[in-house]
Amino acid sequence: MLPGLTLSASLRRLLDAFAGCFTAPSFAVFTAMVVGMIAQTGAKTICGMLAGAGLAQTWSHDRAHRFFAKAVWSIDAVGLVVLDLIVTHLLDPDAVILLAVDDTAHRRRGKLVLILSFRVSLACDLRRPVVDSVVDGTLVA
Repeated sequence: MLPGLTLSASLRRLLDAFAGCFTAPSFAVFTAMVVGMIAQTGAKTICGMLAGAGLAQTWSHDRAHRFFAKAVWSIDAVGLVVLDLIVTHLLDPDAVILLAVDDTAHRRRGKLVLILSFRVSLACDLRRPVVDSVVDGTLVA
């Protein structure tokens, strides 16, 4: 995976849960960033995470910066994996989950925005508790 980077079995299993969210090259960068964030005692900057992972001298910093700026991956997919890990490993099977969603990181333009806002408005008018999510452009209630 990453030359010279040894991970514990438990951390490897945890990170492998996210493999489907990334391409193979992006997953290598993601893994390095997570390991660097855990190991870095100072600032949690990109350069600091590279230093924490021991890759500051071997990797171009552009590689890590490009991961956050231009690589193809979905923050929604990563968030769903985090949610699945929390529900599967940290909660009782019959636990009630109350979610607060902050959508400020999401783009709000294009035809789909009007359609989703219309559907959400209809769901809210039914005066019943609704949990909405977007999966492949389809509203799930």
